[in-house]
Parts: sequence; C-alpha cells; structure tokens
Amino acid sequence: MEQESTQKNYRYLDGSGNEYIINNEFIEYIPIKPIYSSSGIYDGGNYTKKEINKLEYDQLISILNRAMNNEKSHIKNRVKASGMIIIQDKNKENMCILNPNSKEVQNIEKMLRELISN
Repeated sequence: MEQESTQKNYRYLDGSGNEYIINNEFIEYIPIKPIYSSSGIYDGGNYTKKEINKLEYDQLISILNRAMNNEKSHIKNRVKASGMIIIQDKNKENMCILNPNSKEVQNIEKMLRELISN
C-alpha cells in the first residue's frame, strides 16, 4: 500500500513577482521576465533549482510559517514589493500577502537569496 504524502508545498512570490517553489528536497527559483514585469524592463535573472538540506528546509519553513501566523504583517492587496506566501496542503490552499516593509519579507527574501546563491 502506498503511503500518502503529507508534504506541504510552499511557494513564495517576492515583490518583483519572482517565484520560489520550496519542498524538502530543493528550492526552485523562477524569475520574472521583462515582458511580465510591471516596468517592462525588470529581469529576475536566471532560473535556478538547488538541493537543500533538512536544516535549511526547516529554517526556511519556520520563517514562512511565522510570517503566515503573524497577521499584523499581512495586507489585503498585492502591491509592489509585497511578498506572497502560498501553502498547498492536499486540497487546501492557504495564502497571505505580506506588507512590503515588514521584517517577515526581509527575513524570507534574505534566506531565499542565500539559498539560491550558494
């Protein structure tokens, strides 16, 4: 009998629309291209997919979950520089938009940059 995966899928969209897909094996960076950017000029760079270890995964998920639970940092509408977290769990999806000036956005994006650049 096959065991059903209880693994949640995490996605993060940064303030420029670049997307990060996170699971317990890898982080995938899907950059926005100029044609899709609000300025028509911005380019998010190159697509990257990197393996991550358990410690890196646990730290990142902890930061994302803290941001998700801190409703004071949430805003209603997606604006430039805001972050967006999407957590897919089986048939349920949770989502929040983070204030662009929040510590949560700074912490998440700092860790994501570090993981992608290593």
